Amino acid sequence: MKKLIAIITPVLFLVSCKNVEQFRAPIEALSADWEKATTAVTEVGTMLGAAQSSLASLKDSLMVDPKMAAKMKPEMTASLDSMKTAFMAQTEMIGGMASEVTSFAGSWQEMSTKLAALKEGLASGKLEGDVMAQVNELKTAVMDASTKADGWKSKLDATKAAAMAAYEMYKQKAMVK
Repeated sequence: MKKLIAIITPVLFLVSCKNVEQFRAPIEALSADWEKATTAVTEVGTMLGAAQSSLASLKDSLMVDPKMAAKMKPEMTASLDSMKTAFMAQTEMIGGMASEVTSFAGSWQEMSTKLAALKEGLASGKLEGDVMAQVNELKTAVMDASTKADGWKSKLDATKAAAMAAYEMYKQKAMVK
């Protein structure tokens, strides 16, 4: 009996190690993709913050001297108000995107915890549950994050361009006497 246990123990050890090793490549690939997606989401968050700051500083300059405003025709005042409203709407859209990114970052952090557990399990040789299902779930999250980051970046670029166009039009019209 002791001989049987002595023979079976190393075999079980090898089988269990091999079992964990079969997940090494998928987990390592997932980890690399995860880092790229994390970087993309972080960059978009940083870009949104910078856009909010720069547009907020421009918002304060969307004013007409009261003396000049008193001399303006109602059509000109309405036109300037319309451009200012357009600028503010774009600024609010960027604020909405920033909130969306912040919300997504919270769920991303939860998923990061799952990835960390997989990496720790791989390092310790003990993976729990349906590992491939977990890997596939996290791969889907990576694709989702990458798609969202690209979408946010495109939307930010378009929104910022529209805000700047409204700002420039406002400034040009405000200069006309």
